Amino acid sequence: MSLEDKIDQLKGAVKEGVGKISGDVKAEKEGAAEQATAKAKEVAEDAKKAAEEAAEKASAKAKEVAGNVKDVLEGTLDGVKNILNKDKE
Repeated sequence: MSLEDKIDQLKGAVKEGVGKISGDVKAEKEGAAEQATAKAKEVAEDAKKAAEEAAEKASAKAKEVAGNVKDVLEGTLDGVKNILNKDKE
């Protein structure tokens, strides 16, 4: 959540409050809309950050698994080579 979004939410709340006090329905509704827009931006930023973190974790896990598979395949290949070399003896 950015400071700008928090400021926009606050501005919207102030505008909504002034609209209520003064009876200016248009200002009241605009303030509520500004608050909602700022909140939506905040939620979108949080979701983006969470998705990026999840992608980073998934990438790291995929690299780990790939490394494990490589190790297993290399071990298997070494075992097959050893068997073939014993047959030559």
